[in-house]
Amino acid sequence: MITMNLLQRLKPEYLKRLNQKTEEHQDLVLKTLETLENECYVSQLRYCVILDLQYLLSTPTLNAFTFFRDDL
Repeated sequence: MITMNLLQRLKPEYLKRLNQKTEEHQDLVLKTLETLENECYVSQLRYCVILDLQYLLSTPTLNAFTFFRDDL
């Protein structure tokens, strides 16, 4: 079984928002995307990455599972 990384599982609307924030917060977005590409499990994300996602996506949730598709 091939495990998809979190960048591949990120919901399309959130990926679009991250890409839109690149100009404004380039370093933070790139660091976050790199982390998502290197991780396969939401439970393995560091808390600071979840906070970065919350900030960049303007989403007031700390439940990181809401950012990712689970139907794959």
